[in-house]
Amino acid sequence: MRILLLAACLLPAPATLAQDAAPAPPAPPASAADATDLEPVRVIGRRPDPFGFRNPVEAEGTAFSRDWDEPPSIEEIGLRGGIVQIGINKGLELAAKGIRSLPYWQDQVIGAQARPPPLDEAQLARAARLRGADARPGGEGANPREITPPH
Repeated sequence: MRILLLAACLLPAPATLAQDAAPAPPAPPASAADATDLEPVRVIGRRPDPFGFRNPVEAEGTAFSRDWDEPPSIEEIGLRGGIVQIGINKGLELAAKGIRSLPYWQDQVIGAQARPPPLDEAQLARAARLRGADARPGGEGANPREITPPH
């Protein structure tokens, strides 16, 4: 049995190339104009599936991945203002978190405020004149706040 395995290993295996066995290339042509012509090549094989190893399940992060904060690199430390500035910012974040956890702490509520109109009456009248308010029914006496968009 071992002899058969040894003989099978030593025998030349059939060639499984990605191309058909083409005849030997012809002799180089005498002129440079013929040098650009090549023999046709037929490729045999399968392309790899680009979606073959993609996981179709999109899993959300775990509690560990959400709470994990990777330490900054040397470059990030430099871009953030240095290690002292990062320490100050981290201390301020922890202090704010501690203050927000006090028993009677309430978030500040800012009421909604209406903004003033962007144009005063004189600017509205000028805009209406420039847009051709006299061409509208009502002419010059029309309300300047009724500006229609151009067609």
